[in-house]
Amino acid sequence: MSTIKEISRKAGVSPTTVANVVYGRTTKVSPAIREKVQAILEAEKYTPNMGAMMLLRNNSKIIGVIMFTEPRHNETVLEDPFSSAILGAMEREIRSNGYYMMLYISSDEEEVVRLSKAWKMDGLVLVWVPGTICRIINSSIDVPLVYIDCFFNDEDHVYHNIGLEDRKGGYEVTKHLLSMGHTNIVFLPCNPIFPGGDSERFSGCKDAFAEQGMVLSDTARVPLPYDRTKREKIYMQLAGKDAGYTALVFSSDYYASEALTYLQEHGFRIPQDISITGFDDNIFSRLVTPRLTTVHQDSSKKGLLAIQMLMRLIQGQDVEPARVTLPIYLQIRDSVRKL
Repeated sequence: MSTIKEISRKAGVSPTTVANVVYGRTTKVSPAIREKVQAILEAEKYTPNMGAMMLLRNNSKIIGVIMFTEPRHNETVLEDPFSSAILGAMEREIRSNGYYMMLYISSDEEEVVRLSKAWKMDGLVLVWVPGTICRIINSSIDVPLVYIDCFFNDEDHVYHNIGLEDRKGGYEVTKHLLSMGHTNIVFLPCNPIFPGGDSERFSGCKDAFAEQGMVLSDTARVPLPYDRTKREKIYMQLAGKDAGYTALVFSSDYYASEALTYLQEHGFRIPQDISITGFDDNIFSRLVTPRLTTVHQDSSKKGLLAIQMLMRLIQGQDVEPARVTLPIYLQIRDSVRKL
Protein backbone atom coordinates (compact mmCIF):
# COMPACT_ATOMS: atom_id res chain seq x y z
CA MET A 1 0.00 0.00 0.00
CA SER A 2 1.28 3.47 -0.86
CA THR A 3 2.42 5.86 1.85
CA ILE A 4 1.55 9.53 2.17
CA LYS A 5 5.06 10.40 0.93
CA GLU A 6 4.66 8.26 -2.20
CA ILE A 7 1.25 9.78 -2.92
CA SER A 8 2.66 13.29 -2.43
CA ARG A 9 5.34 12.59 -5.05
CA LYS A 10 2.76 11.34 -7.55
CA ALA A 11 0.56 14.36 -6.93
CA GLY A 12 3.44 16.84 -6.97
CA VAL A 13 2.48 18.29 -3.61
CA SER A 14 3.87 18.16 -0.11
CA PRO A 15 3.13 15.29 2.32
CA THR A 16 1.41 17.85 4.55
CA THR A 17 -1.05 18.66 1.76
CA VAL A 18 -1.84 14.96 1.28
CA ALA A 19 -2.32 14.56 5.04
CA ASN A 20 -4.70 17.52 5.07
CA VAL A 21 -6.84 15.83 2.41
CA VAL A 22 -6.71 12.43 4.14
CA TYR A 23 -7.69 13.78 7.55
CA GLY A 24 -10.35 16.21 6.38
CA ARG A 25 -8.53 19.52 6.79
CA THR A 26 -9.80 20.57 3.37
CA THR A 27 -10.03 24.31 4.10
CA LYS A 28 -6.23 24.40 3.78
CA VAL A 29 -6.26 22.87 0.29
CA SER A 30 -7.58 24.34 -2.98
CA PRO A 31 -10.45 22.43 -4.64
CA ALA A 32 -8.31 21.52 -7.66
CA ILE A 33 -5.48 20.08 -5.55
CA ARG A 34 -7.97 18.29 -3.30
CA GLU A 35 -9.60 16.55 -6.27
CA LYS A 36 -6.22 15.59 -7.71
CA VAL A 37 -5.00 14.10 -4.43
CA GLN A 38 -8.31 12.36 -3.76
CA ALA A 39 -8.20 10.70 -7.18
CA ILE A 40 -4.72 9.32 -6.48
CA LEU A 41 -5.79 8.14 -3.00
CA GLU A 42 -8.68 6.23 -4.51
CA ALA A 43 -6.55 4.77 -7.31
CA GLU A 44 -3.96 3.60 -4.78
CA LYS A 45 -6.70 2.32 -2.42
CA TYR A 46 -5.06 4.22 0.43
CA THR A 47 -6.35 3.45 3.94
CA PRO A 48 -5.62 6.09 6.61
CA ASN A 49 -4.23 5.21 10.01
CA MET A 50 -7.18 4.91 12.41
CA GLY A 51 -5.13 5.89 15.43
CA ALA A 52 -3.99 9.09 13.78
CA MET A 53 -7.52 9.92 12.69
CA MET A 54 -8.79 9.49 16.24
CA LEU A 55 -6.14 11.84 17.63
CA LEU A 56 -6.60 14.47 14.93
CA ARG A 57 -10.38 14.51 15.03
CA ASN A 58 -10.70 13.97 18.78
CA ASN A 59 -13.19 11.19 18.13
CA SER A 60 -13.00 7.50 17.42
CA LYS A 61 -15.43 7.04 14.49
CA ILE A 62 -16.44 3.90 16.38
CA ILE A 63 -20.02 2.91 17.23
CA GLY A 64 -20.16 0.38 20.05
CA VAL A 65 -22.79 -2.37 20.01
CA ILE A 66 -23.34 -4.51 23.10
CA MET A 67 -25.77 -7.43 22.92
CA PHE A 68 -26.85 -8.41 26.41
CA THR A 69 -27.15 -12.17 26.26
CA GLU A 70 -25.41 -15.25 27.58
CA PRO A 71 -22.37 -16.26 25.47
CA ARG A 72 -23.03 -19.83 24.30
CA HIS A 73 -20.60 -22.74 24.31
CA ASN A 74 -21.85 -24.91 21.44
CA GLU A 75 -23.52 -22.21 19.32
CA THR A 76 -23.48 -18.44 18.96
CA VAL A 77 -26.20 -15.80 19.11
CA LEU A 78 -25.32 -14.91 15.50
CA GLU A 79 -26.62 -18.28 14.31
CA ASP A 80 -30.12 -16.93 14.89
CA PRO A 81 -31.13 -15.00 11.72
CA PHE A 82 -33.02 -12.55 13.93
CA SER A 83 -29.79 -11.41 15.63
CA SER A 84 -27.71 -11.41 12.46
CA ALA A 85 -30.35 -9.40 10.59
CA ILE A 86 -30.25 -6.66 13.25
CA LEU A 87 -26.44 -6.61 13.28
CA GLY A 88 -26.18 -6.68 9.49
CA ALA A 89 -28.51 -3.71 9.13
CA MET A 90 -26.63 -1.78 11.82
CA GLU A 91 -23.20 -2.47 10.31
CA ARG A 92 -24.35 -1.38 6.86
CA GLU A 93 -25.84 1.88 8.15
CA ILE A 94 -22.85 2.56 10.42
CA ARG A 95 -20.44 2.07 7.51
CA SER A 96 -22.51 4.26 5.17
CA ASN A 97 -22.16 7.09 7.72
CA GLY A 98 -18.37 6.74 7.80
CA TYR A 99 -18.14 4.94 11.15
CA TYR A 100 -16.92 1.53 12.31
CA MET A 101 -18.82 -1.00 14.43
CA MET A 102 -17.36 -2.68 17.51
CA LEU A 103 -19.43 -5.62 18.83
CA TYR A 104 -19.39 -7.24 22.25
CA ILE A 105 -21.67 -9.93 23.72
CA SER A 106 -22.09 -10.31 27.48
CA SER A 107 -24.65 -11.11 30.17
CA ASP A 108 -22.55 -9.61 32.99
CA GLU A 109 -24.26 -6.45 34.23
CA GLU A 110 -21.11 -4.99 35.79
CA GLU A 111 -19.09 -5.72 32.66
CA VAL A 112 -21.62 -3.97 30.43
CA VAL A 113 -21.56 -0.88 32.64
CA ARG A 114 -17.74 -0.94 32.75
CA LEU A 115 -17.40 -1.28 28.99
CA SER A 116 -19.99 1.43 28.40
CA LYS A 117 -17.84 3.81 30.45
CA ALA A 118 -14.42 2.69 29.22
CA TRP A 119 -14.79 2.42 25.45
CA LYS A 120 -13.71 5.46 23.44
CA MET A 121 -16.59 5.72 20.98
CA ASP A 122 -18.86 8.25 19.36
CA GLY A 123 -22.10 6.39 20.09
CA LEU A 124 -23.43 3.23 21.68
CA VAL A 125 -26.25 0.78 20.90
CA LEU A 126 -27.40 -1.58 23.64
CA VAL A 127 -29.51 -4.61 22.72
CA TRP A 128 -31.75 -6.53 25.18
CA VAL A 129 -30.37 -4.79 28.28
CA PRO A 130 -32.45 -5.39 31.45
CA GLY A 131 -34.30 -2.37 32.76
CA THR A 132 -32.55 -2.73 36.11
CA ILE A 133 -29.27 -1.48 34.67
CA CYS A 134 -30.52 0.83 31.90
CA ARG A 135 -30.85 3.65 34.45
CA ILE A 136 -27.29 3.08 35.67
CA ILE A 137 -25.85 3.09 32.15
CA ASN A 138 -27.95 6.06 31.07
CA SER A 139 -26.65 8.19 33.92
CA SER A 140 -23.05 6.95 33.70
CA ILE A 141 -21.92 7.64 30.15
CA ASP A 142 -21.73 10.81 28.08
CA VAL A 143 -21.91 9.48 24.51
CA PRO A 144 -25.22 9.30 22.60
CA LEU A 145 -27.05 6.09 23.39
CA VAL A 146 -29.83 4.07 21.72
CA TYR A 147 -31.44 0.86 22.94
CA ILE A 148 -33.06 -1.99 21.01
CA ASP A 149 -35.75 -4.16 22.60
CA CYS A 150 -35.18 -2.84 26.11
CA PHE A 151 -37.76 -2.29 28.84
CA PHE A 152 -37.30 0.45 31.41
CA ASN A 153 -38.14 0.54 35.10
CA ASP A 154 -38.21 4.29 35.59
CA GLU A 155 -39.45 7.44 33.87
CA ASP A 156 -36.75 9.75 35.25
CA HIS A 157 -34.56 9.47 32.14
CA VAL A 158 -35.15 9.84 28.43
CA TYR A 159 -34.53 6.46 26.81
CA HIS A 160 -34.16 6.24 23.05
CA ASN A 161 -35.40 2.78 22.15
CA ILE A 162 -36.48 0.81 19.08
CA GLY A 163 -39.01 -1.76 20.28
CA LEU A 164 -41.80 -4.00 19.08
CA GLU A 165 -45.47 -4.78 19.69
CA ASP A 166 -44.39 -7.83 21.69
CA ARG A 167 -47.58 -8.16 23.71
CA LYS A 168 -49.75 -7.86 20.62
CA GLY A 169 -47.65 -10.55 18.94
CA GLY A 170 -48.30 -12.99 21.78
CA TYR A 171 -51.99 -12.09 21.68
CA GLU A 172 -52.38 -12.56 17.92
CA VAL A 173 -50.73 -15.98 17.73
CA THR A 174 -52.67 -17.25 20.76
CA LYS A 175 -55.95 -15.89 19.42
CA HIS A 176 -55.31 -17.87 16.24
CA LEU A 177 -54.54 -21.05 18.21
CA LEU A 178 -57.72 -20.68 20.23
CA SER A 179 -59.73 -20.22 17.02
CA MET A 180 -58.26 -23.54 15.86
CA GLY A 181 -59.39 -25.27 19.06
CA HIS A 182 -56.08 -25.25 20.97
CA THR A 183 -56.65 -24.53 24.66
CA ASN A 184 -53.80 -26.67 26.00
CA ILE A 185 -50.78 -24.68 24.90
CA VAL A 186 -47.34 -24.04 26.39
CA PHE A 187 -45.22 -20.92 25.84
CA LEU A 188 -41.46 -21.38 25.43
CA PRO A 189 -39.47 -18.15 25.97
CA CYS A 190 -35.96 -18.05 24.51
CA ASN A 191 -34.12 -16.01 27.17
CA PRO A 192 -34.23 -17.84 30.52
CA ILE A 193 -32.13 -15.25 32.36
CA PHE A 194 -33.47 -11.86 31.26
CA PRO A 195 -36.99 -12.32 29.84
CA GLY A 196 -37.67 -8.79 28.53
CA GLY A 197 -39.86 -9.14 25.47
CA ASP A 198 -40.64 -12.76 26.30
CA SER A 199 -42.62 -11.64 29.35
CA GLU A 200 -44.61 -9.21 27.21
CA ARG A 201 -45.36 -11.94 24.68
CA PHE A 202 -46.58 -14.29 27.40
CA SER A 203 -48.78 -11.51 28.76
CA GLY A 204 -50.26 -11.27 25.26
CA CYS A 205 -50.98 -15.01 25.35
CA LYS A 206 -52.81 -14.49 28.65
CA ASP A 207 -54.79 -11.61 27.13
CA ALA A 208 -56.13 -13.86 24.38
CA PHE A 209 -57.24 -16.45 26.93
CA ALA A 210 -58.86 -13.81 29.14
CA GLU A 211 -60.76 -12.49 26.13
CA GLN A 212 -62.39 -15.92 25.85
CA GLY A 213 -63.16 -16.09 29.57
CA MET A 214 -60.31 -18.51 30.27
CA VAL A 215 -57.09 -18.38 32.27
CA LEU A 216 -53.63 -19.31 31.00
CA SER A 217 -51.67 -20.47 34.03
CA ASP A 218 -48.10 -19.36 34.72
CA THR A 219 -47.20 -23.05 34.63
CA ALA A 220 -47.83 -22.90 30.86
CA ARG A 221 -44.51 -21.07 30.52
CA VAL A 222 -41.36 -23.19 30.18
CA PRO A 223 -38.12 -21.19 29.59
CA LEU A 224 -35.66 -22.88 27.25
CA PRO A 225 -32.05 -23.39 28.40
CA TYR A 226 -29.10 -22.36 26.22
CA ASP A 227 -27.83 -25.94 26.10
CA ARG A 228 -29.22 -27.69 23.01
CA THR A 229 -29.24 -31.18 24.53
CA LYS A 230 -31.34 -29.92 27.43
CA ARG A 231 -33.71 -28.17 25.04
CA GLU A 232 -34.22 -31.34 23.04
CA LYS A 233 -35.26 -33.21 26.19
CA ILE A 234 -37.84 -30.51 26.87
CA TYR A 235 -39.21 -30.77 23.32
CA MET A 236 -39.75 -34.50 23.74
CA GLN A 237 -41.41 -34.09 27.14
CA LEU A 238 -43.80 -31.35 26.04
CA ALA A 239 -44.76 -33.00 22.76
CA GLY A 240 -45.45 -36.36 24.41
CA LYS A 241 -49.04 -37.45 25.01
CA ASP A 242 -48.56 -37.48 28.78
CA ALA A 243 -47.96 -33.72 28.81
CA GLY A 244 -51.37 -33.07 27.27
CA TYR A 245 -50.38 -30.08 25.15
CA THR A 246 -51.66 -29.64 21.60
CA ALA A 247 -49.50 -26.66 20.63
CA LEU A 248 -45.99 -25.38 21.40
CA VAL A 249 -45.80 -21.57 21.24
CA PHE A 250 -42.20 -20.44 20.74
CA SER A 251 -40.86 -16.93 21.27
CA SER A 252 -38.34 -17.45 18.46
CA ASP A 253 -38.40 -19.01 15.00
CA TYR A 254 -34.89 -20.31 15.69
CA TYR A 255 -36.05 -22.59 18.50
CA ALA A 256 -39.39 -23.35 16.85
CA SER A 257 -37.57 -24.61 13.74
CA GLU A 258 -35.11 -26.54 15.88
CA ALA A 259 -37.95 -28.24 17.77
CA LEU A 260 -39.96 -28.96 14.63
CA THR A 261 -37.01 -30.68 12.95
CA TYR A 262 -35.97 -32.59 16.08
CA LEU A 263 -39.47 -33.87 16.77
CA GLN A 264 -39.94 -34.99 13.18
CA GLU A 265 -36.67 -36.92 13.37
CA HIS A 266 -38.12 -38.74 16.39
CA GLY A 267 -41.39 -39.79 14.79
CA PHE A 268 -43.69 -36.85 15.55
CA ARG A 269 -45.91 -35.54 12.78
CA ILE A 270 -46.23 -31.76 12.57
CA PRO A 271 -48.95 -30.54 12.88
CA GLN A 272 -50.95 -33.79 13.16
CA ASP A 273 -49.41 -34.82 16.51
CA ILE A 274 -48.41 -31.37 17.81
CA SER A 275 -48.82 -27.86 16.42
CA ILE A 276 -45.92 -25.38 16.55
CA THR A 277 -45.76 -21.59 16.19
CA GLY A 278 -42.81 -19.22 16.09
CA PHE A 279 -42.00 -15.54 16.41
CA ASP A 280 -39.92 -13.32 14.04
CA ASP A 281 -40.79 -14.69 10.57
CA ASN A 282 -37.13 -15.18 9.67
CA ILE A 283 -35.80 -17.41 6.90
CA PHE A 284 -35.95 -20.54 9.10
CA SER A 285 -39.74 -20.25 9.26
CA ARG A 286 -39.94 -20.59 5.48
CA LEU A 287 -37.29 -23.30 5.02
CA VAL A 288 -38.67 -25.94 7.40
CA THR A 289 -41.46 -28.32 6.38
CA PRO A 290 -44.20 -27.65 7.25
CA ARG A 291 -43.59 -23.92 7.09
CA LEU A 292 -44.09 -22.12 10.38
CA THR A 293 -47.08 -20.09 11.42
CA THR A 294 -45.34 -17.19 13.11
CA VAL A 295 -45.44 -13.53 14.15
CA HIS A 296 -43.79 -11.28 11.58
CA GLN A 297 -41.45 -8.50 12.59
CA ASP A 298 -38.94 -6.49 10.53
CA SER A 299 -35.73 -7.16 12.47
CA SER A 300 -33.52 -5.42 9.88
CA LYS A 301 -35.59 -2.26 10.30
CA LYS A 302 -34.85 -2.32 14.01
CA GLY A 303 -31.13 -2.11 13.33
CA LEU A 304 -31.53 0.53 10.63
CA LEU A 305 -33.76 2.82 12.73
CA ALA A 306 -31.48 2.46 15.76
CA ILE A 307 -28.45 3.73 13.85
CA GLN A 308 -30.41 6.49 12.13
CA MET A 309 -31.64 7.63 15.54
CA LEU A 310 -28.11 7.42 16.97
CA MET A 311 -26.66 9.50 14.12
CA ARG A 312 -29.18 12.26 14.78
CA LEU A 313 -28.21 12.23 18.46
CA ILE A 314 -24.49 12.39 17.54
CA GLN A 315 -25.24 15.42 15.37
CA GLY A 316 -27.01 17.11 18.28
CA GLN A 317 -30.48 16.93 16.75
CA ASP A 318 -33.70 16.49 18.68
CA VAL A 319 -35.19 13.02 18.28
CA GLU A 320 -38.95 12.60 18.59
CA PRO A 321 -40.41 10.26 19.53
CA ALA A 322 -37.68 8.86 21.75
CA ARG A 323 -39.30 5.43 21.79
CA VAL A 324 -40.34 3.80 18.53
CA THR A 325 -42.56 0.70 18.52
CA LEU A 326 -42.55 -1.32 15.33
CA PRO A 327 -45.69 -3.25 14.25
CA ILE A 328 -46.22 -7.00 13.96
CA TYR A 329 -48.65 -9.17 12.06
CA LEU A 330 -49.55 -12.84 12.14
CA GLN A 331 -48.19 -14.95 9.27
CA ILE A 332 -50.35 -18.08 8.98
CA ARG A 333 -48.71 -21.05 7.29
CA ASP A 334 -48.86 -24.83 7.76
CA SER A 335 -47.64 -25.77 11.25
CA VAL A 336 -50.99 -25.50 13.08
CA ARG A 337 -53.89 -27.89 12.58
CA LYS A 338 -57.53 -27.33 13.45
CA LEU A 339 -58.67 -29.67 16.22
